[in-house]
Amino acid sequence: MQSQAGSPRVLSVASEPRRAHIVLGVSAGLCWFRGHFPHKPILPGVVQLHWAILACRALYGFTGSPKEIKRLKFKKIVEPPAEIELAITRLGEREAKFAISSTGSHHCEGTIVFPEVE
Repeated sequence: MQSQAGSPRVLSVASEPRRAHIVLGVSAGLCWFRGHFPHKPILPGVVQLHWAILACRALYGFTGSPKEIKRLKFKKIVEPPAEIELAITRLGEREAKFAISSTGSHHCEGTIVFPEVE
C-alpha cells in the first residue's frame, strides 16, 4: 500500500506465509473522508474492502478484480484519527479472509476470492 492522499500510513507489518497483520494509521486528511460526512467523518466500508484487496495483492501476488466477496460484514464504523489492524489469512490458492479491528472494536470482516490465473 503506497503512501498517497487515499492510503493510510503503514505503521507496522508482521507477515508469515499464510498470515499477516498490518497496523494502519488513519488520519482525517485522507481523501475518503471528504464529504463522508462533513460533521462526523467515517471511513466508507468500500474503502476498507479496497485496502484489504490491495494488501492481498501485495502479500500474495493475487491479480485481477475479486470475482467474489463472501461473508462481508461491517460491524462498527471507523472514525479518524484511528489506528486499525488489518489481519489477513490466506485460505487457498486464490482466497483470503480479512478482518479490520482496533482496540476493543471489530470493524469488518470478509473473504475475498480472486480469479484463476490465466
